[in-house]
Amino acid sequence: MILVNDYLYIFVDSEYPKFLDKYLNTKTMERLKYVTQFCGCDYTKLYNPLFLYTRFDHSLVVAHMTWHFTHDKESTIVALLHDVGTPCFAHTIDYVYGDYLKQESSERKIVDMLKDDEEIIKYLKEDNIDLNCLNDLAKYPILENKSPRLCCDRLDGVLHTCYVWLHTHTLSQIKEVYDNMCVLNNEDNAVEIGFNSASTALKFCQMVSVYAKELQGNRDKYVMKYISELVKKASEKGLISLDDLYSKKESEIIQVFENNFSSWAIFNSADNLVCTNNKPDYFYISFDTKKRNTVPLVKTDVAAKRITEILSSARTIYEDIDAYHDTKYAYIADIKKVQ
Repeated sequence: MILVNDYLYIFVDSEYPKFLDKYLNTKTMERLKYVTQFCGCDYTKLYNPLFLYTRFDHSLVVAHMTWHFTHDKESTIVALLHDVGTPCFAHTIDYVYGDYLKQESSERKIVDMLKDDEEIIKYLKEDNIDLNCLNDLAKYPILENKSPRLCCDRLDGVLHTCYVWLHTHTLSQIKEVYDNMCVLNNEDNAVEIGFNSASTALKFCQMVSVYAKELQGNRDKYVMKYISELVKKASEKGLISLDDLYSKKESEIIQVFENNFSSWAIFNSADNLVCTNNKPDYFYISFDTKKRNTVPLVKTDVAAKRITEILSSARTIYEDIDAYHDTKYAYIADIKKVQ
């Protein structure tokens, strides 16, 4: 049986950051155990993830990655808490607000989510961390930076997509990539994680291609759009409030869907998405979404360079990503309306 720990253990440093443990059972972190990482894709047979991967799991992996590359206590704690503002179904809720391209509408400020968690406030004081630091993740470039630069948050996004979600790569392939990574100085002389060898960086680029295309594809967009429509309708009917998405478990919201929307059972059991360039007479999706991409640095004898500056094969991969377009429309054959 494959467990999340098999994946997590790849990233646990030999010097374990014990200071993280006290944060793990706080009410804020506990909530993330009930928020899935894949934005609702676990609730349909259109996908078949190896196991349930939650925002808690992602946060823990990113914290261990950050510790591995920095051995900095503050950065590691901030990494653990970086996603506490994520609602149920995560970026799906950006679709509720029509935010397809940036996907920044749904996340609440970390400080706002933590201010009522007395236990975490106490622990942050014990660790000499100012709560307001958590609203400026740009201070921690190993954890978070702007695309297409690579950071721990984006790194786990690529790796867990390829292993857990789409199972295009094995644990040994994930470990091979991770073990080749190091901290480099980028073109702005800022620290950024990258690779010791171009050959391993190229393998990572192939993973990026899988990740980027899936998140630009119709299957992911359909799932997120469908669930966002249910959230809107449930909110309009007074069955839930949008604030519930930041306090309830996803399973509680799913129960509302099951009890009130007949199309949910069809969506839940659907294993085929029809993709077409002809406008269908069904509930369909047809829009562009946020492009997620990352171009890693590689160590050289002179200075770190982007993989696209070193290998033409890498440039081809990214040209292919840029050119990728799914069909214009997609739908599930038995869902005429979201109702």
